[in-house]
Amino acid sequence: MNDITIWIIIAVFYAPLHFMLPVLFLFIVGDETETVRRKLVRGVIIDAAASMLIAFAIAITLANFDLLALSIIILVLFMATPFIRIIRYRRVL
Repeated sequence: MNDITIWIIIAVFYAPLHFMLPVLFLFIVGDETETVRRKLVRGVIIDAAASMLIAFAIAITLANFDLLALSIIILVLFMATPFIRIIRYRRVL
């Protein structure tokens, strides 16, 4: 599991879900104006990129210690972090 090719394959399948789910959620559920939605989407994409980098750093570190189940759990849990901005914004309104 230390092979870089395997981690690239995991990232290729993980990234679309990690980026697209919160953006789709914004477009389906949101009723904001276009300018507010654009700013919110930009912020969510930045949050998704940062959380994906952090998640993979933690997951690769855990995988090096042979804690594969925990590294997968970390990757799944970090899928929810881009939604934090959406929830915080919607509660303010």
